[in-house]
Amino acid sequence: MLDLSRVKDLVGKGDVLALAQYLAEVYPKGLLGERDELVTLLMKAGLNHADAVSWAGRLEKEGYAHHLPGSSPRWAFTSKPVSFHELARAIRGEWSEFVGNSNDALDEAIEFFEQSVGVDREVAQEIYRALEAAGYASVVYQEGDAFSRDRVLFDFPEVFTKQV
Repeated sequence: MLDLSRVKDLVGKGDVLALAQYLAEVYPKGLLGERDELVTLLMKAGLNHADAVSWAGRLEKEGYAHHLPGSSPRWAFTSKPVSFHELARAIRGEWSEFVGNSNDALDEAIEFFEQSVGVDREVAQEIYRALEAAGYASVVYQEGDAFSRDRVLFDFPEVFTKQV
């Protein structure tokens, strides 16, 4: 459960990293809502509108907050900076040919995130949970020339791909 006083305290200290880590912990599947939802959350913590907009923009610009539009829009938070645009480009360009060290579909996707955007396992899991919750990732059975097994299917909505 979100502690609004803790959010206000972290903002008061100017600690973007600690705020991002706290939001990633409290919202492992993201904060459900449109782009303005993060500003609304920060205003509920006591920030005025201008400061809330500034902090939301700062979290996003520094790579800790990522808005995932679509049928289940949400803000995804990562405990370390990540470029979801770089990740989406890597998925579109490299995922279909990637073969990980694991036969488990989720582990293979986690490994791909670690390699393609240079994050650790914890952040890779944060990314996957957010993509799955937003409806961008699911495990399906796939057959290919070199494999027939469960694999993660990434499906980015057009509204997201126009941003990357």
